[in-house]
Amino acid sequence: MAKPKVAYLMVQQILSIICLILISNLGAMAMDPLNMPHCLGSCSTIENCFHDCVAQGFPKGGTCIVIRLAHMDCCCKWS
Repeated sequence: MAKPKVAYLMVQQILSIICLILISNLGAMAMDPLNMPHCLGSCSTIENCFHDCVAQGFPKGGTCIVIRLAHMDCCCKWS
């Protein structure tokens, strides 16, 4: 009787460790600078967001996105 309970507890501990590793890796990915958009500024001051991003070295261009409430920023696409 004791062996099945020990095995069950070991499986639970292993699964918990795997979950912690996955969660910590997801957090690291979210903070990865490559995932953060490169923004040029407010879309109201930029004439052509797509063209300006291409000119800055972003071949996929850019688009206006909402980063702050009621404010659109021109952000370039990394990939």
